Amino acid sequence: MTSYILYRAQKLTSLLLTFSPQEEFRDIVDNFAEIGYPSLPVNPELVSFAILELVSNSIRAHREKGVTEPVRVDLRTESGRFLATVQDAGRGFDPSLLPYDLDSRPEEVDVMSDQFSSYRQRHAGSRFGMGIYVAKKTFRDFHLGFVDASSQPCPWFSGKVKGTVIELGLPLVPRPADGDGEATEELEMVANLEEAQP
Repeated sequence: MTSYILYRAQKLTSLLLTFSPQEEFRDIVDNFAEIGYPSLPVNPELVSFAILELVSNSIRAHREKGVTEPVRVDLRTESGRFLATVQDAGRGFDPSLLPYDLDSRPEEVDVMSDQFSSYRQRHAGSRFGMGIYVAKKTFRDFHLGFVDASSQPCPWFSGKVKGTVIELGLPLVPRPADGDGEATEELEMVANLEEAQP
């Protein structure tokens, strides 16, 4: 079982990435292209896509509200699990305005429904309501909460919300027998990515 995260040819049990709201999204995507995930029951491209959807939402919230603090993405492996946390300072949002109930299971959500269509229209096509949905569909564990200025949990309607924290989790899974060879291939892939960049 590969239980580490590969990033820029390093084997890590935790990786913290911070992204400025002014950063080009293409550069953020490039950062995620350098991540080699541990052995997961989900396609790594889906994992990156789901996390990037959340980061995109956070970056947009920071820009709309003039927040200069970075968006934080914490990836780690511990106790046989891969955990990802996305935290922003975008002042949160009212979950009741989403085009579905946040407590719904992903398979119960119809993305072609009238609720999704009217949500998109209300936001003139700038929001699709898909970021949280994709994260819930990709990760087995999903928790969304809000934090105050001291990063302490607080309810949405407290009037103290500074940002949103989304915690995601997946179990690590064993890979076929020759795990060491696969790790070497992944390290070479990351090294080649770095060499290809200007």
